[in-house]
Amino acid sequence: MPEQKPEIGIGLIGAGRMGSIRAHLASTHAVVNYLAIADIDLAKAEALAQQTEAAFFSDDNRAVIEHPDVDALIVSTPEGEHTDSICRALELGKPVLVEKPIALSLSDADRILKARAKSGADFFIGYTQRMRRRFLSIKEQIDAGRLGDVMSARMTIYNSRAVGRQVYLRSAHASPITDALTYMADMALWFFAPRKPVRVYAQAGSEVFSEHPEGLGDYGWAIVTFDDGAAVQMGSSWILPERWPAYVATIGMEIFGSDGSIAVDDSHKDVMMVTDKAIPSPYAPDSSVEVAFLGSQMPGDWALGDFYGPMREETRLFLEHVTTGRDVPLCDGETGRAVLELTLAMEKSAKAGGELIELPLES
Repeated sequence: MPEQKPEIGIGLIGAGRMGSIRAHLASTHAVVNYLAIADIDLAKAEALAQQTEAAFFSDDNRAVIEHPDVDALIVSTPEGEHTDSICRALELGKPVLVEKPIALSLSDADRILKARAKSGADFFIGYTQRMRRRFLSIKEQIDAGRLGDVMSARMTIYNSRAVGRQVYLRSAHASPITDALTYMADMALWFFAPRKPVRVYAQAGSEVFSEHPEGLGDYGWAIVTFDDGAAVQMGSSWILPERWPAYVATIGMEIFGSDGSIAVDDSHKDVMMVTDKAIPSPYAPDSSVEVAFLGSQMPGDWALGDFYGPMREETRLFLEHVTTGRDVPLCDGETGRAVLELTLAMEKSAKAGGELIELPLES
C-alpha cells in the first residue's frame, strides 16, 4: 500500500484538451496542494498554468516529472509520447495515471510494466468509460453472479464524421479500431475477467475517409473469442452524418449470461436540445449542430463553471488512491497491456482483410 499523504503535488504532462480538464480537476481537489504543468508548447503550458493557478510550468517534461514537490503524475500527451514520461516517473517511484491507451506498441507497454515492477509505483490507464455509473453497475451485477455465466456480448461505439475528422488531424494513423473500439475492448476484458481472449477476426473499410493510409478510416467490426468459448462482437464507426446530434459518442451493449442479460442504450436521446442557434461541438470546433443529445461527451461535461462526469470520477479516484492507498476500479498496467494487445490484434486482422489472429501476439 502506498504511503498515505494528506496532501500531494501533481505534475500534469500535456496541456491539450484532456490535459486541460485533468489540470482543472486536480487544481480544485482538496488533497492537491501543488500543481506543475509541462507541454512542449511553452505558451500552452503557461496559459493552462495561469488558468489553474499552477505553481510551476515548463516546456521540459522532465522538469515537472523530477520536481521535488511533485508526488504523482498525470500524463495527457499524444499516445505516441507516453512511454518516456511514464517510465521516468515510475523510476522515481511516483504513481502515474495516463490517458488511454498505455502505448502504441507492446514493446513500449512492456518497457513501462518493467519500470513499474522495478519501482513498485502504482500505474493506471484512463479508460474513463469504466467510471460511468451504468457500466459500474453492470460490472457489479456480473460480479454478483446475477447473470450466471456470461457467455456472449455485443458492444458498439459510434461517432460522427466531424469527430473522426478531428481525430485524423491529430493522428493520420488513428482509426475507429485503435481510437474508439479500444474502449469496448477494455469493457469486454473487464466484464469477462478472468477469461482471456484467444482469437480475433476483424473487418474494416474506408470509403468516406478514403485517404486513410491503411484503409481503416470508416469503421471496424470484430469478433473476439475467449479461452472458454465465450464470444464478443464489437464494432465502431466514424461515418455517422456530419451533423449527428451526439456531441461525441453513442454506445450500445447487450450482454448475455446463463441466468440473465443486460441491454444498454447509451445514445443520450433522453436529453435532446433543439435550437435555432448553432451549438458548437466541444470536440470538433469547426462543426456545429442545431439538435444535440446533451451528455454525450465521453469524458463528461462542463456545467456551471465545473467539469462533471467519468473523467472527474477517474481523476478523483486516482488522487484518493495516491493519498489513502485504497483500492480503486481503475484500469491497471497489466490490463492496459491486454487491452492494447487485443486492440492491435483487431487492427492486424482488419489490415489483413479478415485474417484470423491468434493471441497472444509477439511483442
